[in-house]
Amino acid sequence: MSNPNSAVLGRGRKARPFWVITFILAVIGIFSISLGSAPRAFADPSNAGGVSIDAGGSGDGGSFVADEYYSSSLTATNTTGSNGDIDFSQTVTHPIPQADWNTYRYLANTYTIPDLVVGGAYQVRLYFLDWYFTQVGQREFNVAINGTTVLSDFDIVQAAVNAGGDGEYIGVEEDFNETADSNGDITIAFSQGADNQPMVNAIAVVPEAVNADGVSIDAGGSGDGGSFVADEYYSSSLTATNTTGSNGDIDFSQTVTHPIPQADWNTYRYLANTYTIPDLTPGGSYQVRLYFLDWYFTQVGQRVFNVAINGTTVLSDFDIVQAAVNAGGDGEYIGVEEDFNETADANGVITIAFSQGSANQPMVNAIAVVPTS
Repeated sequence: MSNPNSAVLGRGRKARPFWVITFILAVIGIFSISLGSAPRAFADPSNAGGVSIDAGGSGDGGSFVADEYYSSSLTATNTTGSNGDIDFSQTVTHPIPQADWNTYRYLANTYTIPDLVVGGAYQVRLYFLDWYFTQVGQREFNVAINGTTVLSDFDIVQAAVNAGGDGEYIGVEEDFNETADSNGDITIAFSQGADNQPMVNAIAVVPEAVNADGVSIDAGGSGDGGSFVADEYYSSSLTATNTTGSNGDIDFSQTVTHPIPQADWNTYRYLANTYTIPDLTPGGSYQVRLYFLDWYFTQVGQRVFNVAINGTTVLSDFDIVQAAVNAGGDGEYIGVEEDFNETADANGVITIAFSQGSANQPMVNAIAVVPTS
């Protein structure tokens, strides 16, 4: 009995050998896999919040993880002494646990830190403590970050002496502000210098607090072309621009401590809304300056609302016009400034929430967050 399938195959074209079909399917499979693989630049930046590495070690059980991302070289552990009772306050800006000082990776080597935010600003902190050489000039090496030399003939012991360290086994920290490349990488290369081999005890790559020096926001506006930037960091609500009058000839000296340009008074954001100001220094001290001018209501009691900063109410049933009257303002369209000393949270954030009070809706014309220390 003939095979019915062979008759069907024979009508249109000659049946291909089995190995040809297998080869074609394999090629299609490989091509499909290559299409389905997302480029790394678009992958989830799992190290976006930074990474801390115990070079040559297994981690400290806390923020510093086991050694990773290196290309080669050797590792060692301190067996010669202890720095537990040494004061590093002069040589180390951001202290790390003893466990991270006790291990190190040595010889020429490159760390390629991946999965950062593409184009993101980071501070690279390099920690060095020489457990082997204790005299100046015994170890000198080079360090390059993203292809640019940042330390040339670097001498750990000399760096400790220069920073005021007194004695043996003094750790030093060297910090550099860098940008992750188009792949989300920061590359740190250690190479031989004038004497002996490079080494490193720990590496921390920390997102830069890009708003560490504060930020000034033209609420509801596009910025004044100067210090106040276009509106950002808000959650919702609506915006408006003054079309009713001018405050250009009004003396704000009684109601405004830190004057701002007319352009910033002329726009505002209204309705319930939260500004979440990011990228400040975690735990940093800031003055939050809130600027209010009501272009719509001109009588006391017509707009009354609340403001909370970091979850604590700082203005309750706040009335802009009443505040201007209390401060000695005389007339309509008087701007007022309310200042509060606040601390950025552990994530470097200050949150400012505007909510409805006893009359109408909240509004704000400008916000400035300014470091106080």
